[in-house]
Amino acid sequence: MSIFNDVKDLAAGSKKSKDWYRSQFMYGLEDSRGFNVGDVIFFSYTAQTEGLQYYDRYPMVLITDIDLPKKQFSGGNLHYLRPSTRTSIARSWGGGSLAYPMRCHHKYFMSNAGNIKSVPSVDLREMKVPLPLEQFTMDVVGRWIDVPSSIIWSRQ
Repeated sequence: MSIFNDVKDLAAGSKKSKDWYRSQFMYGLEDSRGFNVGDVIFFSYTAQTEGLQYYDRYPMVLITDIDLPKKQFSGGNLHYLRPSTRTSIARSWGGGSLAYPMRCHHKYFMSNAGNIKSVPSVDLREMKVPLPLEQFTMDVVGRWIDVPSSIIWSRQ
């Protein structure tokens, strides 16, 4: 059984907050002891890129590049895809694919990533339903505020 399906079953059809889903998901994953190209990780993040309009505070990223001199990594963040698309992409990642739509490609500073968890390939392959784990934050007149995911998805 997949962690995605286990958390969904734990909700038992009742309405839960994104914080509840994230805490259950985090609890079910192991801490990352480092990561490599091809790994999928879930983590908390605080962006510092100048001029950035919005970002996901809890990315789930397939690592496609690690730049140690710059202390950055990049890859596809599953959360920038609508839930209707996530399952097929996640399953392909679980099978070893490194492909994703470019609209979900992002770079991350290692120093700004915390509580990094490894997402096992088997869990990705067996995902039946994506979980609402993302939390998008948008710069509105110099102030960061949380916004509904649908606002971000409509911009792509």
